[in-house]
Amino acid sequence: MQHKKLILGVAAAVSILTACSGQGVSAFAPTESSLYITSEGKVTSATVETYEADYYSADEMKAFIEEILADFNASASGDSSAKSASVKECTLTGGTAKLLIDFSSADAYLEFMDQYPDEESAIQVTDLDITTVTDGVTKGYLVGKSFTKLAKEQTTVAADEIMKQSKLYVAAIEGAALIQTDGSIQYISEGVSVVGTNMIQTPEDEVSYVVFK
Repeated sequence: MQHKKLILGVAAAVSILTACSGQGVSAFAPTESSLYITSEGKVTSATVETYEADYYSADEMKAFIEEILADFNASASGDSSAKSASVKECTLTGGTAKLLIDFSSADAYLEFMDQYPDEESAIQVTDLDITTVTDGVTKGYLVGKSFTKLAKEQTTVAADEIMKQSKLYVAAIEGAALIQTDGSIQYISEGVSVVGTNMIQTPEDEVSYVVFK
């Protein structure tokens, strides 16, 4: 029972991070649960947990997760080609279990998490959209808000400065998450914290915005 319960816990916790080396300018090498997002709108989730060696088999865990993903891909609503998920990495090493799952879109990630929620995870994203700044303006993501420009000296800027930069991308994130982008982060909205290279932490119970290349 403990074996299956722990594997299911890892599956349900699928929250955020990825070892997507070679994607964009940032290699994703997760050491804790987090999300990796790309300018193409793709999402990689990473769950990183400790485990007891006596209870785990990497092959068994991977097979279990792949079975869950096969069911999800078969039942995903809408265009199946736009909503799919696959195992990127599944390892058990030195007492640490790491599960990385590639999602074809933010919608696919959200739908999966709706089917397999984990209320105990530090990742509690209830909505996620990744789009161009131009489309973000149309959706009202930037209008009337203030941002911090990330440079040698961080400064506060109005949304108007960002709205002119059509080649940038914006992610709208509702809820708490540790998130890494595949391009360099240019601006963050109020309440977002920078915790590493192209990596931020969003606050709980708020909609946060991250603008990146």
